Amino acid sequence: MRLMLTPRQRVILRQIVSPPYIYRWAGLLTTIALMTGVTFVVLSDVGSRQVLATGPAPVVATGPAGKPVRSAADAPALGMPGMARPAITSSLLTVTDTSVDRPAVALTFDDGPTPQYTPQVLDLLAEYNVKATFCTIGNQSVAHPELMQRIIAEGHRLCDHTMTHDATVGQNPHDLMSRQLDTSRTTIANAVHPPATIDYFRAPEGAWTPALDQVAAQTGMRPLGWSVDTLDWTQPGSAAIVNSVKQGLHPGAIVLFHDGGGPRDQTVAAVRELLPWLQEQGYQFVFPS
Repeated sequence: MRLMLTPRQRVILRQIVSPPYIYRWAGLLTTIALMTGVTFVVLSDVGSRQVLATGPAPVVATGPAGKPVRSAADAPALGMPGMARPAITSSLLTVTDTSVDRPAVALTFDDGPTPQYTPQVLDLLAEYNVKATFCTIGNQSVAHPELMQRIIAEGHRLCDHTMTHDATVGQNPHDLMSRQLDTSRTTIANAVHPPATIDYFRAPEGAWTPALDQVAAQTGMRPLGWSVDTLDWTQPGSAAIVNSVKQGLHPGAIVLFHDGGGPRDQTVAAVRELLPWLQEQGYQFVFPS
């Protein structure tokens, strides 16, 4: 069938399919195609969300008053919120679980135990009924088993901080690194009777490497970082330590202090001021998880 056009129509058609008009038509058709595709994707996504929203909710075990309960495997410490053992993975833990009734904060103390400062820290924690995590050095743990025993007896937890505060451990070959962490973990655990559970590993000076993360997890410890660094090891003054916490604090914060490795009078003074302040702000003290 032959299309019958008038001379004028043929002229108009030749103009439409010739530059520059052909480029304008191509651009218009491309724009229409793109808009059609985007509309299809958006509508598909909305449909998926509707299916998810109207599907059955996951079954969660509940206790009295309908509150979720933790299983014995998840929280050996009587299923108390904030007391769960950490999942042992190679992922660096820098914030703690916030699925608790009030804002949570986890306090950690490095480089001890030391007979001069660790007892002062423990006294303050006991006074305010606060639990904390102590990242202890293997040699220090062996030298002061009575302090290690007290840490565990008063409900705190332990973290492996290597045998000698070796900041180069993450640079070693895999086999050597594995032996080093296994030795320090076993040494720290056996400083307590019966042997304690070592939940975490913290790299000295925060010198993490991907290999060190993996070896820590393979040794049965969760890599433990922090989100608030008080820089108390620089001895900036107790007021500066207090301000660093107040300025950096957030729900789920893991705070780094030191109870060893040098003079820590400023740290003790700061902790004495911070514990009641944190409680006044409504924070509860938890273990990293």
